[in-house]
Order: sequence, then structure tokens, then C-alpha cells
Amino acid sequence: MSAPLCIFGIAHKIKNKKVSDPVLRYYLNMNLRYKITILIFLLITGVACTLGAYSYNISKQQIINKVSNSNQSVLKQIDSNLARMQKTLADWVTVFSLAPVVQDTLRSNTPDSAKIENQLYNGPTASIMNQMLVTGSFDYLALYGSLSEPLFQVATDDSSGAYSLSKITSNDTYKQTVALNGASYWFPLTEENNVFIQSNRNDKLGMTRIIRDIVNGNRIGFVFVGINLETIRRTYLTNLYDKDHGILILSEQGTQLLSAGKETYSPEAAQFVMKQAKAGIRSGNTIVSLEGKDTLLNYNINQDGWITLYSVPLSSLTGELNSIKSAVLVMVLASLVLSIPLLMFFSSFLTAPIKTLLLSMRRFQNGQFEEKVDIKYWDEIGQLSRGYNNMVSNIKTLVDDAYLLKLKEQEAELKALQSQINPHFLYNMLDTIFWEAEAAGQDKISEMVINLSRLFRLSLNQGKSFTSVAKEKELIELYLTLQKMRFQESLEYVIDIPEELYSYVILKLSLQPFIENALIHGIERKRGGGRVSISGQRTGDQLRFVIEDNGGGMSSETLLKILAMPDETDVYTARDVGGYAVQNVQARLKHFYKGDYALNYTSVPGEGTRVEIVIPVIINDMQE
Repeated sequence: MSAPLCIFGIAHKIKNKKVSDPVLRYYLNMNLRYKITILIFLLITGVACTLGAYSYNISKQQIINKVSNSNQSVLKQIDSNLARMQKTLADWVTVFSLAPVVQDTLRSNTPDSAKIENQLYNGPTASIMNQMLVTGSFDYLALYGSLSEPLFQVATDDSSGAYSLSKITSNDTYKQTVALNGASYWFPLTEENNVFIQSNRNDKLGMTRIIRDIVNGNRIGFVFVGINLETIRRTYLTNLYDKDHGILILSEQGTQLLSAGKETYSPEAAQFVMKQAKAGIRSGNTIVSLEGKDTLLNYNINQDGWITLYSVPLSSLTGELNSIKSAVLVMVLASLVLSIPLLMFFSSFLTAPIKTLLLSMRRFQNGQFEEKVDIKYWDEIGQLSRGYNNMVSNIKTLVDDAYLLKLKEQEAELKALQSQINPHFLYNMLDTIFWEAEAAGQDKISEMVINLSRLFRLSLNQGKSFTSVAKEKELIELYLTLQKMRFQESLEYVIDIPEELYSYVILKLSLQPFIENALIHGIERKRGGGRVSISGQRTGDQLRFVIEDNGGGMSSETLLKILAMPDETDVYTARDVGGYAVQNVQARLKHFYKGDYALNYTSVPGEGTRVEIVIPVIINDMQE
């Protein structure tokens, strides 16, 4: 898939929200500057590669077409030379067969091989034989008559030992020659069909023909002519092939007659050409794989049915084109590498306003409500910045009108409360009462005063909203100790909070209001007193505290009333102002832990109440 199509596919996935590939997700989460740079870089690369590949393929096809046309001219030259060879040899055999000495010898019932050889070289046919020896039109000839042994044989390449006619007639070559009824039959002389020469020195192309009586047309003889393949190459294919160009000659049946130059034969090539020949397509070209290399193969079928194939490796045709392709590729790569700084600059220019807007938003999130951005241009980013400025202005107005006003009211209330109760004055007075009780021997009063003093200090917690689990446990122990003095034997309590939870941070006074609620709505109303248990444990990333009592329980209406969040307009008139009622604890849990907490109340009248508080584990101190 090309880069443009790949980018289109990515965009389609993003549009349809089917982004599951991790690499694509990583890209989408990158800085916008890098995303623009990578996208443009890939687009440029894709376009450059597509145009380069298109140009290369077009140039390559043009070169192949031109070379193919040139190869067709070579094929025509080869066909012409081979047709001349066939005609020359056929004409010579015709003249030889019609010579009177040959005709008379073949008609004779007792032909004499010695006599015909003497007559051929000394009689009227001497010029024919001299022509054969001088021109080298063929390299072997054998003439057969009625006898089994040949009447005459001659060789120019030291081949010798003609086979008998009885051996020849049993071969398919002889049968096909007879079937041609006097026409020439051409075939490659191989070990399988060599029934003509016992000691053949060179690879040959054979031609056979029957000889008829010129008087009555009866078949009176048989002639075999062999021409060395090297003779054909040297005489008829000179300068038409080399190590990179190959020639292959096939018979009409697809049999390989001869080859020259680079190896050209392959079953694939032969099957293609034979199929084209049967379809009547007498010339053309194709690309085949020869010896593992793509090769341009041209073919032509001459009038005698011979198929000539001419092959050229594509690598030799596209060699110069490959060097051009490499040079262009280097130039494209260099241009792309050099374009990266330019792309980074332009992407930085495009994303700078967005970055400025993002930084302004972060400052606004940190409470800088006077934040605004300068608008330089009226493009989409400029319009977004204008909308952002309007939004900031509106939010600031709302904050001034509502949030800040409420904070000021709460601050005023806090100051009023602080003016009513001076902690240092209260600590000093409790300390004085403690020593007076000690002096008077009132140990129980002394214990109550000192516990109340410690409870008050832990409750204030120096104004911090969070405290440790250890301090919260100490606070509820002090609270229950004081309540135990009040209820005497009617109150029992158990605190099971393990030491491993002590270092964790918890919202101040998040447990005590529920214990107080258990005493007020449970133990006080139950005749005979009751029992309160407080437990804590860690479960994964959460702290779980459970407060249970076996008091009188509460009805569903009372439970709803306790858990109902007070209206913000009643925050200053409610009865629990300055205290820590259950509603206030719930409000503070919601404020500090957002949605990451759970408060579960279970109460059955006559059986008791169970409260479960689940908050996240926090180790470091947090302050409001």
C-alpha cells in the first residue's frame, strides 16, 4: 500500500473511532508539532515514491518496447539466415538426388558403392561435390539405396561409421521422413535418435529425405545430411548473439533444434510460445524467469514452422535506468532529510498559538483568573482563542459573584467563631482546672479534664483538614473514654485498628461523628446500655473502616434524614454549625475524595446500626 492510501486508511479509522493499533495510538498521543511534521513527511515521501515508481516503470516499459522492436528485427534476420540455410541445403540435396549417376545407381539391382563414389568425384557431379566441400554447407552425408549398407557417405568433421538402413527404418525419424513424401525433415541429432552415425564427433542438426525415380516416381533411395550446430552458429548466426543474448530454435512440435549464446530454454518459455503458435500469434514478446533472472523473450515463427526465440536479461536493459533510479533516490532522500528542519520550523509556527493557548489554560487552572491570550490572526486558532478569552472572562465573573463571595462569608464565620473561642485561653483554663482538681484529690475530674484537653487539641489539628490514622484512633479513644465516664457500665467499646495503618492519611474527624451518632441514636435509647466496635483494615488500594453498635437502631426515615445533604442556603442557620455532624462528614468526603469513596449505612430497628467507610490509601500528608 502506498503512503497516501495508508494515510487515508488511518484517517478513516480515526473518523470511525476504530483506533486500536498501539503504534497509531502512540502517534495520536504525540505532540501536535511532531504529528504535523510526521504527517507531512510521510505524505511527501509517499508522493515522491509514487511518482518515482511510476516514472521508473514507464521508462522501463518504454525501454522494453524499444528493445523488443529491435529484437524483432534480429529475429527476422535470424529467420532469414536459417531459411537461406534450409533452402541452400534442400536445393543441394535436390540437385544431388537428380544427378544421373545417383539415379542410375539407385535403380540398379546390384549397385556398386565404390563405382558411385568414383563417378561422383570424377564425373559430371564433381562440381556438386566440390561445392559441398568448399562452401561447407553441411558436414556429413549418407546415401542409401536398396542395400542395407550405405552406397555413399562423406564427412568433413572426422565423423564416421554409418549405420545400416535396417536400423534406420525402425526409427521414428525414418517414418516421419516417409510421411513427408519427398519433403525435407529436420531434427536435432541426439543420442536417442542417432541411428545414422556410429562415431559422431559434433552436435548436429539432421535433415532426411526420400529419393524418387525421376522416370516413374517410385521410391528408390534415402539420404541423410547432417550439419554441425557450430557450423550453423558460425555461418548463419554470426554477431547475432553473445553471453547476454541468447538464441533458441524450436521445431514446429516444440523440439529444441539448436541454441546459441545465453541459455534461453525453459519449460515456461516453450509452453508460452507453443500456446501462442496454436493461437496463430506468430510473433510477440513476454518476460520469463531464466536462471532466477527476469528475461525479455521475443519469438517469431517462420513459414516452415520453425520457432525462433531471442532473449535479453532485463538487468542489462535497465542497468543505466537503475543507476538513474539510485541517483534520484539519493536526491529524494537527501531532500527529505534536509526538509525535516524546515518542516519542524513550519510546524512550530503553526502550533505556537496552540501552545500559547494551552499554557494559558494551565495557568487558569492554577487559579490565575485574569489569564488571557493575545490574538494575532483571525484563523481557526484565533477564533478559538477569542472564544477562550470570553469563556475566561465569564468564569471569572461567576467566581467573583459566587465562589469568592461564599469563601468570604465562610472566612467571616470562621473569624467570628475564632473570636468567640480562643484556643489558647481554653487550653490555659483546662490546665488550671486540671491542677485544681489534682490539688483537691479529684483524680477522676483530673482525668476527664486532661482527656478533654487532648481531645480538643486533636480536633483542631492546627487547622489541617487531614491527619494520620494514628491520631484519629487516639481521638476516638479519648472521646470514648470520656463517654465511658458518662455512661458508666452501660457502655462498652472495642477499637481494632492495626498499627500498619497508622502512617496512612485520613480526613480529620471522619470517624468520630459516626461514633457520636451511634451513642445518641443507639446506646442512649437502649435500656441496659450497649456496645460500640470500631475496626479498620487495608484492602488493595483502599482503607475500610467499620463502626457497629447493638443499640436500638434507626428507622428508614431517620436514616434518610441523617444522610440527607443540607442545602447550601442553610449552611449558616443549621443546628450543627461549627460541629461535625454526619452530613458535614459526608460533604467533606465528597469534596476531598471526589467520587473515590463509599459510605454505606445499614440500620435495623431493635438490632443496631453498621456504618462502612471506604477511602483511598494516602501516605503523604495532605493539607487543605
